[in-house]
This record gives sequence, C-alpha cells and structure tokens, in this order.
Amino acid sequence: MAIFKDKYLRAVFALSLTLLFFCLIFAYSRLANISGSLIIHFDAYSGIDFFGGRMEIFGILVSALAIVLINGFLADFLYDRERFLSYFLGFGSLGLSILILIATSVIILIN
Repeated sequence: MAIFKDKYLRAVFALSLTLLFFCLIFAYSRLANISGSLIIHFDAYSGIDFFGGRMEIFGILVSALAIVLINGFLADFLYDRERFLSYFLGFGSLGLSILILIATSVIILIN
C-alpha cells in the first residue's frame, strides 16, 4: 500500500482510526449500564426531537469507520496519480473522526 510509505498519510489515518477507537471505548464504558432510550438530537426551539438506543450510537461509529476505511482505500488508489487528493481524503477522514468524537461525546454527556 502506497499510503503507508508516506509518513503524513500514515499518521493521519492512524490518528483517525485511533480517535474512532477511543470514541468506541468511551461510548461503551459510559453506555454499558443504560438500558432505556437516549436523547440523540434536541433543538433549542422545539426541544427533544429524536430518541434512540445504544445501537444508534454504535451505528454512527461503524458508519464513520466505514467512511474512514473507504477514504483510506481511495487515497491508496489515487496516491500515485493525484497525491493532493490523497492528502485531502486523509485530512477529511481526520476531520470526520474529530466531528464524530465531538458528536458522540455530546450525546453521552447529555444522557
């Protein structure tokens, strides 16, 4: 894989996966004893408008993991042809991981 040869892409994708793994451990440790529904989304004007269970939180994490892995494969495929696009996909994955960490943390802290 060509992206493992580039130290920046290797670091960015490793950091993205580490953040998602940390988010998974954090969510599992905080939500292990909750059996009821969770507040997934609320609005300041209309209040709570979306409830869900633990599986919705883990579904968000699995979706983010799938996106990061797909971006990794695309970055590897495009590395020799268009290096800028590989960097764009890598840093986009890191940004997505940070946003997922923030969103999951907010959901956990609200409940």
